[in-house]
Amino acid sequence: MTLKSIIREGILVGLTGAAIVALWFFVYDLGLGAPFQTPALLGATLFHGLRDPGALVITTGLVVQYTILHAAAFIVFGVAASGLFTLADQDRRVLFLIFMLFCCFEVAALLLIMVLAEHLLEELAPWAILVGNLFAMVGMLGLLLHRHHRSPAEFLMANE
Repeated sequence: MTLKSIIREGILVGLTGAAIVALWFFVYDLGLGAPFQTPALLGATLFHGLRDPGALVITTGLVVQYTILHAAAFIVFGVAASGLFTLADQDRRVLFLIFMLFCCFEVAALLLIMVLAEHLLEELAPWAILVGNLFAMVGMLGLLLHRHHRSPAEFLMANE
């Protein structure tokens, strides 16, 4: 694959993951009776220093600001994963690195919130973050495995 095709694939993979998480939290927020609460809460905290989740006013601007950052972060991750899958096409042992990257991705999202905005964990359940990222990980891996003609079982045998 060329650098251009890796970037293109990475953007697709990243946007897929971002969309899955966004959809998960839309459903989660609907269940709480507050559509778009999660992106607005994260946007207000990151961009405007919100410390009291009870003072949140959900606005389109907050949701859009956070959505752009969220999509950009997933695109960066998607490009990295696409590049590693391209390397794995040459040496299947790289699949173990991919497995580790996705495990770190799962933990990093929760740790990021714990470090940057621990006060949000009262409003945003840690299990919801883990579930959303797990869904995203499955979707992104499914797309990459399909595009690179790999099976999930190869992760288990990659270190042989």
